[in-house]
Amino acid sequence: MGTDNPLANIDSAEVAVQSDDVFNSISTSQSYLPRLQLMTANSDKCKSGEFPINHYARVHDSDYRDLTNTVDILVVAWRPLAIETTDDGGVLTYFDPKVVDNKPTGDFARVQAIADKSGMNGCMYGPQYLVWVPSEQEFMTFLMASKTARRASKSVKARMHEAGTLGSQEIKGKEFTWWGPTCQACTTPFEMPSEEEVKKQMQTFLNPPEPEVEKAEEAGEGAREQ
Repeated sequence: MGTDNPLANIDSAEVAVQSDDVFNSISTSQSYLPRLQLMTANSDKCKSGEFPINHYARVHDSDYRDLTNTVDILVVAWRPLAIETTDDGGVLTYFDPKVVDNKPTGDFARVQAIADKSGMNGCMYGPQYLVWVPSEQEFMTFLMASKTARRASKSVKARMHEAGTLGSQEIKGKEFTWWGPTCQACTTPFEMPSEEEVKKQMQTFLNPPEPEVEKAEEAGEGAREQ
């Protein structure tokens, strides 16, 4: 046995079984879609000055990409989503708001009840949309989980299977002022995904496992607004 590195003089290309292209395809593949998020003044990134206030972000893992203050989207589908943060930093997601005898029941209802209480409690719920973002040429999820976002979610649902433009507006309460999302008809044509791509993403999005455990950063900060 010597101390010289036995790999020093080996040309890996001569013995490699898989190409760099294969490595890149598996090392960069994502098991979940990036999310679209309106970054308000309550967002940690905005508080620290790292991200512009009231701009939308394309978020994946710890990467936040500025998509400016308006974003064109194609609204593809929606599903109910409740999120519960566990003590070890994981996130449980529930997609089935069960109703028995006209009363909500099950984990979704439990998380919803906790989230409706005031204060940060590790729980949130609301409609989550599957959208196509032409500026990024990719599908994203858009969770509307704050009180303000849930009220505004009807404007997104009204654009189902159509193009819309996300923006934001100032909302004034008795004591506080904050910003929330808006959605209007998109008047600018953009490149659409193929029918095959849409069907594939819809199939996955509308048939999630129940419950699903995610990493904390996948859930986002969607319930911090009013």
